[in-house]
Amino acid sequence: MPFYRLKTGIVHVKGTRLPRPCAAHVLIDGHEQLCAAWSTYLCDGPAQGRDTCDMPLCEAHAREIGPNRHLCPACHLSHRYADPQRGLFSSLIETP
Repeated sequence: MPFYRLKTGIVHVKGTRLPRPCAAHVLIDGHEQLCAAWSTYLCDGPAQGRDTCDMPLCEAHAREIGPNRHLCPACHLSHRYADPQRGLFSSLIETP
């Protein structure tokens, strides 16, 4: 029976087979807290010791990278920097 963060505040929902709340971190009044919104996706990024990260994500924090493939903010950053296309034209840039 999870708690969810809605626009009006925190809500406790009773029931079975409810999705876990979003586990991404947000700043609220200068304090880092869990987003806790209703999750609709799971992170498909790689994780150590298992196949995927499986972090529950709401629509605001899921980054779509393909059809039915989403990444959490942490996996999205690591995926973005691992992309070989990012350095494709770096040899053309002159450094002083």
